[in-house]
Amino acid sequence: MVESTPPRRRALLWAASCVGAGVLLWLASRKVPLWPDVLHLPRPGLFALAAALHVPYSLMRAVRLRWALPPGAPVSRDLLLGSGLVSFLVILLLPLRLGELSRPLILARAGVAGLGLPEAIAAIASERLLDGLLVVGMLFLGLGLSTAFSPEFAALVGSVERFGLASGVVFGGLMLGLGLLAFTPPRPHGRLDGLVRPVLGGRLADFVFHLAAALRPIFTSARGLVLLGASLVYWAITLLQLWLVLRACGLDLGAGEAAVIVAVVGLSIQLPGGPAQVGSFQFGAALALQLFVGPAELVGPGASFGALMYLLGLLGALVLALPGLALLGRDRRRQPTDPASTGLSEPGPIA
Repeated sequence: MVESTPPRRRALLWAASCVGAGVLLWLASRKVPLWPDVLHLPRPGLFALAAALHVPYSLMRAVRLRWALPPGAPVSRDLLLGSGLVSFLVILLLPLRLGELSRPLILARAGVAGLGLPEAIAAIASERLLDGLLVVGMLFLGLGLSTAFSPEFAALVGSVERFGLASGVVFGGLMLGLGLLAFTPPRPHGRLDGLVRPVLGGRLADFVFHLAAALRPIFTSARGLVLLGASLVYWAITLLQLWLVLRACGLDLGAGEAAVIVAVVGLSIQLPGGPAQVGSFQFGAALALQLFVGPAELVGPGASFGALMYLLGLLGALVLALPGLALLGRDRRRQPTDPASTGLSEPGPIA
C-alpha cells in the first residue's frame, strides 16, 4: 500500500513546480514568443500526418515495456497498453515528473503473478535510463549531421554540448548502478543476505532482492537487445513526427537538426517545470530552435512550431488516455485484483 502525500508536502511540490515553470517560461519567452500572434502553417497536410503518427508513437511507447518486464509474468495486452496510455497523461499532468510512479503502481496493483512493485520499477527505470542515453546519443549525432546553423549557433552550442554531456554522465552512472545491482548474487547464495538485512531491514531488503532479480534478464539475455531495438523504433517515430511539424510550420530543417531539437527538448523536460511540462518544454524548444533558426523565423514559424508541438503531445495524450482507461477496465474485469496483494511478488527462482 502506498501512503498518500501529506497536504503540506503536496502544496510545496505544486508551488515549487509553478515557480520553476514561471522561470523557464520567462527564459523561453525572451527568445521565442510562447504563442504566435498569427499561426504559421503553410503545409497543413504535413501537420495532419504528424498528428496521425501520434497513434503508432503512443502504442510503440506503451508496448516496448513488455521486454523489460519479467519474462514469466502473464501481462495481458490490455494491461500493457492501458497502463502505458493512461500513465503518459499522468506524467504530463503531475508536476516534477511525479507521474513516473503511475505506471509501476498500475502494473503492481493488477494482481499479475510475478509482477510486483519491484519488478515494475525495475522495468520502468531501465526503460527511462535507456531513453536518456539514446537521447544524449541523438544530440551528438544530430549535431554532427546538422548543416543549417543560425547566427547564435556558435554562442549556444557549447552550452548545449555541456548539458548533453552532464546528462549522459548522470544517465550512464544510473544505468551502471542498475547493471551492478542486476549482477549481484541471488539471495539464496552466500553471505549477502546476512549483510543486507541488518542494514536495510527485512522488507526493504526483500524489495532490493526482487529488484535485482527483475533487472537480471534485461542485462543478461536477448530481452535487453529487443528493448533496445524497440526503443530505437520509438525514437525514430518521435523524430519523424517532430520533423513533419517543423516542415509543416515552414522550417525546412533536416534530420540532423530535427534530432538535436528532439534531444534538447527531451533533456529539458527532465528539468523541474510545471504541470503538463509547462516551462520545461517551451525552454527546450526555444533553446533548440535558436541553434538553427534566425531571429526573424523564431517569431513566426518558430513560435508556431513550439505551440503546435506542445499541443499535439498534450492533446494526443489526453485523447488516447480514454481508450487506455477502457483497456484497463476490461483487464480488471477479466482478471480481478486480489485485494490482499501487497505489491511484492513471491520470490521465485533467480536465473
